[in-house]
Amino acid sequence: MGVFLGAISSLLYGLGDFLGGEGAKRVSAATIVFWAGVVSVPLIAVIAFLIGGEIGSGDVWWGAAAGASGGIGLVILFAGLGKGQAAAVAPAAAVMSGMLPLLVAVIGGENLSGLDWVGVAVAVPAIVLCSWVAETGEVPLGGVWYGLVAGVGFGGYTIFINVTSESSGLIPLVPARTATMLVVAGLAAVRVWTVSPWKASPHWIIVGNGVLDVSGNVALLLALRAGSLARVSIAASFYPAVTVLMARVINSEHLAARQVIGIGLSLVALAAIAAG
Repeated sequence: MGVFLGAISSLLYGLGDFLGGEGAKRVSAATIVFWAGVVSVPLIAVIAFLIGGEIGSGDVWWGAAAGASGGIGLVILFAGLGKGQAAAVAPAAAVMSGMLPLLVAVIGGENLSGLDWVGVAVAVPAIVLCSWVAETGEVPLGGVWYGLVAGVGFGGYTIFINVTSESSGLIPLVPARTATMLVVAGLAAVRVWTVSPWKASPHWIIVGNGVLDVSGNVALLLALRAGSLARVSIAASFYPAVTVLMARVINSEHLAARQVIGIGLSLVALAAIAAG
């Protein structure tokens, strides 16, 4: 069940990223992130408190640490993309976001089967091939450090939110989402990036992105509660494949041969991890 829910979170994150990318064609990516957060914080708060749970101070702090880590990851990711190095930044971030929690889990004593390791071995090239979209004039591996650091931030989100207690329900997602928004809002306030007014923003894209992202957070937390950190973190890292497929289906974008191979390898990796 954990792997299945992790894959669902990949689906939701991938759909949200596709919408975010569509919105970023009209306004800055920071605008999409900021307003999607404004929409999603009260949404997750209502859902979490309706479901209920018993939350301790540790759950609040671990949730906030997760959100801050994810927010910093976003900042670094946008910084790298802003340098025009998407071909290196995006794959590095996607791989690191899955591999770091895996490493922490293995060091912590989690045991993986042979099939799990096969899935991991296939997952790394699969993610890279799906998310690698080279642009003319880019330097090979240019900006890769942005991607690695961003991936550490995203992986940190998974690691920290996993520490929250099962009895707390979905409530840790409230301080997590709030902390992410404080990071984003703080940078907007000091003009590190530009955020357009709500009136000038694509409302339905922003709402859709916020709902999908929150849904992905919920699916990931439920996956972590139902399964192991190692297996769930890998299952949840295939969102680039979903984004690429959506671009093909909705925008009729051409898929490079490497992306088709990456999608196929993603399915093989998921199957191996699920069977393991």
